[in-house]
Amino acid sequence: MRHIVAMHHYLPILLQIAIVYLIALVSPGPNFFMITQLSLAGRRGLGAASALGVGTASTIWASLAMLGFATVLQRIDWLYNGIRIAGAVYLVWFGFKLLRSSAKRGEAAAVAVETPPASDRDAYFRAWRSGLLTCLTNPKSCAFWTSVFATMFPAHPPIWFYGVALAMIATMSASWYSSVALMFATERTQRGYRRLRRPIDGLCGAVLVGLGAKLAAES
Repeated sequence: MRHIVAMHHYLPILLQIAIVYLIALVSPGPNFFMITQLSLAGRRGLGAASALGVGTASTIWASLAMLGFATVLQRIDWLYNGIRIAGAVYLVWFGFKLLRSSAKRGEAAAVAVETPPASDRDAYFRAWRSGLLTCLTNPKSCAFWTSVFATMFPAHPPIWFYGVALAMIATMSASWYSSVALMFATERTQRGYRRLRRPIDGLCGAVLVGLGAKLAAES
């Protein structure tokens, strides 16, 4: 009976965390544009692999926030700023690749991320790594989870609460971004992309460069 009462006490807190995270998920940002472009320019599996990378990084940031490491990280200026600059450089680099692709004619230029042959299994690891790095080098994720857990996380929760919260975060992130990847990898979307490849690549590239520049300029 005590366990049931405890669960009823903690379930509303989990629901609040889920709602706040859902709002953050559906707001377009670096993760969204990275996965969108991978899905459009590559194979469906590459976008899904990238989505899993973002889910992995989100879980890592949430774990660090739960353990208090994220708060410590924010207070170490040189390390926090190093992550911020690395993330900005990565976004600008990827954005410039898309801008360069948008300036080229023909479908051969469509793959701004070097899409390898279907037989190359390393392709999925590289796509996963792209999603991981995009999210992991974004200190806004650190700040987001630190603030969420500072305001919503209960004091001295049971061990199961940590596991359930992390599983929920990982599932929500992977599910949302996998859905985005699959949506942009449909045949109909692919046909539209082939017709409008240059402006789409240019737009995504400009957005990523802008996000990278904004991240670099933040103090």
